[in-house]
Order: sequence, then C-alpha cells, then structure tokens
Amino acid sequence: MDSFNNVFDIAIVIGGVAILFFAVQMKVNDFIKPGIIIPPDINDKRMKDREAFKNYAYPRHCVQGILLIILGVAGIFLDLIGRSDIHILTYLVALVVLLFGNFIMEKGKRRFY
Repeated sequence: MDSFNNVFDIAIVIGGVAILFFAVQMKVNDFIKPGIIIPPDINDKRMKDREAFKNYAYPRHCVQGILLIILGVAGIFLDLIGRSDIHILTYLVALVVLLFGNFIMEKGKRRFY
C-alpha cells in the first residue's frame, strides 16, 4: 500500500464531497458558491435566470460529485488490494470526469451569465 496514492484518492473524495455539498446548498438554501459552482469572477446575483441555472447545474454537479467520490473510494480499495495497474485508470477517469463536467458547465455559462 502506497500512502502517496492514498493522498490523491482522499483529495478526489474530498473534492467530490465539496462539489456535492455545494450543489445541495445551491438547491436547498439558494447559495451558489463562487469558485466551486460558478467561476469566482461571476456575480451570482446578476445572472440572467438564476432558477434556470440552478435547475441546469444541480443534477450535473451531483453526478460529478458522486462519480468523484466513487472513483476516490475505488482508488483506495485498489491500493489496498495491490492493483496499482488499475489504480492509474481511476486517476485518468477522475480527470475525464472533472474536465467533462467543467466543459458542460462552460456550455451553460453562455446561457445563464
């Protein structure tokens, strides 16, 4: 077991939990976190259609957060059983999930900001 890999896996899990937490906060408490849900330079009070943005972003951020949590836990499990060859694939899939999620949100940026 390599603890250095576990640091990355824990960071992936924490990132997934943060994305999921702020997505739920956005839906429940109408709090849109700059830097996580929207870019830090965007003022969430001046969005064109705030409710439509929340309806657009919530399911996408929930899926992204859940996938990152699953990938981080899978990475820790693969490290525990000594499958570092497959463990590298979890990092690649996590990177794809992050990039694809950000690409989808960038497409929505034109409609809501």
